[in-house]
Amino acid sequence: MLRRKRMPEDLEPAWTVFLEQAERVETARQALLRCLPVGRVDPAPVPVGLDLLRDELEAVAAEMPCWKVDAMAEQWVACESAVAEALDRIEPARVVAEESQELEHVVVSVSKIVSALDAWREAERGWLSLRTRS
Repeated sequence: MLRRKRMPEDLEPAWTVFLEQAERVETARQALLRCLPVGRVDPAPVPVGLDLLRDELEAVAAEMPCWKVDAMAEQWVACESAVAEALDRIEPARVVAEESQELEHVVVSVSKIVSALDAWREAERGWLSLRTRS
């Protein structure tokens, strides 16, 4: 009989909160990326995507203490820093999106925001490493 790996019971509530927040971060990140003009489709303006991402990141930041556990302390700090870094980069990216005619400048400013949030993927790997065979 195969035994599946499961999150330890004491970490399950924090893991659940983390998953919900990681999904919110990824959904907002993808929405911002879909605002970049590619192909023949006129996307939503980049500032709209930046507003959505800002709103989601602010909400996630307020709830982050809900998944702060000793076993994930390093990843939690990395995610907290990633959210702060992304939030700090939103206004400069908005200025570039509104003032620049060069797509490359807009893409670079958005990429800096998006890449900062890679810490959430790393944190998910950290959580998954905590699972044990049941």
